[in-house]
Amino acid sequence: MSMNAIGGVLDQIQSQARKVSDASALNPFISDRNVENKSQFSDILFNSINNISQMQTTAKTQSQAYLAGVEGIGLNDVMVSMQKSSLALNLGIQVRNKLVSAYQDIMNMPV
Repeated sequence: MSMNAIGGVLDQIQSQARKVSDASALNPFISDRNVENKSQFSDILFNSINNISQMQTTAKTQSQAYLAGVEGIGLNDVMVSMQKSSLALNLGIQVRNKLVSAYQDIMNMPV
């Protein structure tokens, strides 16, 4: 899923959150939530995506530098950074899959 698709899913989640918050303003039984918490989730998500991108860029740069023969870069450093970026990407994909699945479950709930 590309960054645009993830952004689209986030926009849909945020619009649903706005609808819920509008409904909670009308319903006295639903407690008000802090506005900071709503933006905090999207900030964390975008920061995580940016960190994954930076890890991949660093691994690619290190591997290219190793292949070019730059001094001070060992094969073990390159392999560790590549494994870190691979694990981070796999984790990001799994989190995305869980978010999409949770969103679909919520949208399929009867009202």
